[in-house]
Amino acid sequence: MFTGIVRDLGKVEFLLKCENSLKLTISSNLDISFYALGASVSCNGCCLTVIESYAKNKISYFTVDVGYQSLALTNLGKLKLGSILNIEPALRLGDSLGGHHVTGHVDALCNISYFEKLDDEFWKLKINIPQEFSQWIILKGSIAVAGISLTIAKIDTFQNGDSVIEIMIIPHTFSNTILHEFRADMEIEIEFDQTVKTIASVVKNMLPGYIQARK
Repeated sequence: MFTGIVRDLGKVEFLLKCENSLKLTISSNLDISFYALGASVSCNGCCLTVIESYAKNKISYFTVDVGYQSLALTNLGKLKLGSILNIEPALRLGDSLGGHHVTGHVDALCNISYFEKLDDEFWKLKINIPQEFSQWIILKGSIAVAGISLTIAKIDTFQNGDSVIEIMIIPHTFSNTILHEFRADMEIEIEFDQTVKTIASVVKNMLPGYIQARK
């Protein structure tokens, strides 16, 4: 489990691309204890498992494998040596729950329609949400964008069922995540709020039966 609060910006130090998978070694300023063998780490919002780790000169290094499904739902396959990633180790007992419940199971790559700086150093981000996922967004609800917990400030829904969500980015979040690499027309990893997804699933699967039973 994660919270969507980015703890560090990791750097790709090694990558090996195979036909249907990818192996990455990432450096981090966090203590090596966060990267024990078998530990879960969110990399740009994707939950990956540490298969090897070590520390050198106070820098931690950990290696992960990325499978074909994760490659299909993320931008991890586009990484290069030196690429920067949002890093969040899995929650520990007693850690602060500062964001929202994030699993690291990316739902989709969605298109950024607008990303511009405002006069007060804030940024406005707009993301296109296809109709099949629109039931999972609510006004003032949470959403994980490349692993960052953000709040939906506005929703515009079109006749075809597609939506555009608007998010305001504060200066601190912009400076301490990979948001500075975002641009219009870029696809980005999205994980919708698990609570909203659960409620939507229950309503979809149980409500018709309940209504029929009440007739």
